[in-house]
Amino acid sequence: MQFTLIQQNDTHGCLELHNELFWSTDGPLLKKTGGFSRISRYVKNLKNEKDNVLFFDGGDLFHGTLPLVASKGEAILPILEKMNLDGFVPGNWDYAYGKKQLRQLTESLPFPALACNVIDEDTQEGFLKPYVIKELNGINIGVIGLTYPYVDITMPPDFSKGLSFTKGVEEVRESVEALKGQADVIVLLSHMGLPLDVKLVSLVDGIDIVLSGHSHDRIKKPIIQNGTYIVQAGSSSSFLGRLDVEFESGEIRDVQYELIEMDEQLEEDEEIKGLVDRLLSVYEKERTAVIGETITPLHRMTLEEAPMDKLITDAYLAAFESDAAFSHGWRYGHPIAAGPLTLYDLHTIIPTNPEMFTLELTGEELWNALEHNLEQVYSSDPFEQKGGYVLRSSGLKMTFKPYNPKGHRIQSLQIAGEGFQPEKTYRIVSGGSQPFKKHEDKKNYQHVHAVDVIQSFLQEKGPYKLKEGAHIVSV
Repeated sequence: MQFTLIQQNDTHGCLELHNELFWSTDGPLLKKTGGFSRISRYVKNLKNEKDNVLFFDGGDLFHGTLPLVASKGEAILPILEKMNLDGFVPGNWDYAYGKKQLRQLTESLPFPALACNVIDEDTQEGFLKPYVIKELNGINIGVIGLTYPYVDITMPPDFSKGLSFTKGVEEVRESVEALKGQADVIVLLSHMGLPLDVKLVSLVDGIDIVLSGHSHDRIKKPIIQNGTYIVQAGSSSSFLGRLDVEFESGEIRDVQYELIEMDEQLEEDEEIKGLVDRLLSVYEKERTAVIGETITPLHRMTLEEAPMDKLITDAYLAAFESDAAFSHGWRYGHPIAAGPLTLYDLHTIIPTNPEMFTLELTGEELWNALEHNLEQVYSSDPFEQKGGYVLRSSGLKMTFKPYNPKGHRIQSLQIAGEGFQPEKTYRIVSGGSQPFKKHEDKKNYQHVHAVDVIQSFLQEKGPYKLKEGAHIVSV
């Protein structure tokens, strides 16, 4: 007996064909991929051809581009109604509009939203269903949802207001026990991130398959840990993961996996294409308003620093008299080719459009903040990794050893062209409540937002070209 699981995760509002970055022996290259119309047609064709096919979304579905952020996620609902999805787990960015709005969004879906590890503090009950059983021809699939456990730690405070989160170890274990005798196969639909998922299945027995999300990993061969198959399907609607499973005599006999690139040559679902086109037409002004140019292709596909974020921090540093500029190490935001930049592109680069702030920190405070960020990225304990990349910056040069112990990674630090001084007061600039959360009470907000700052920078300085040389280096 065979069944097939299809996975998308971390689509981040990439509704149409777009540039995606691929690594080759000659370096990075951009290719056109993705779009919900191609995903929909592939899944519909497969469900028409085969029995026992399930399609799941692994989170970060309602946030990431201008149409979704402007509508608080609602713009994508008519598209999702037609997508043949069978379940969804919220990602960290799906909480961006608050508890009430996420509740309304999930209740509008024609498929279940699942999470066993988030509690509604008003009722002290689960905010969403912990699991669901999908009855196929001759086989029952139990699907447990596991949302991002650190929304209240890493995201702005209004994301998690009224909700509390756990790592989910006990909740997943309880769900596995509850599903025994009811489900033939147990699937964990997770937005924890790949390292955390690998650790979790080493602690919890009885999970057959993990459809992982959050860390944007392009898994081409399943990871097997404690008898569990773990896969993840990239990001930005550029890929689907397809897992074909042979199940006999109460156990999985064989697994075939493919990471499928949503190539521009793939057939489109005309109904979904029409819905996407109609949605994007509302933002025609932003999509056609050229506000600058980039000579450097923009992406954030590298861990330590990336061109897309360097544009942001260079613009911040140019706009405010500061020693250094910082931006959060986000993963989302599909690559943008060299050439004209539109206002819509800027909202793709930084859809949160945070309000700018300046902040004065002693050298010691800044050093500690940088060490804290490195711990969140490189911790030897996966459960201490909080996702994201190294804090993005301009005006800073740093070398570090990623696998040194906590608090002992930075090897050298230079700020504003001078050697680091622990007692000196440094003035930094950044945006929003994610960076430097510990120092929120000392931030001086500037009543101007990131998109306006970057737009002015491009118009005043001309085409953007990344300066040669690395500034953040692991050694």
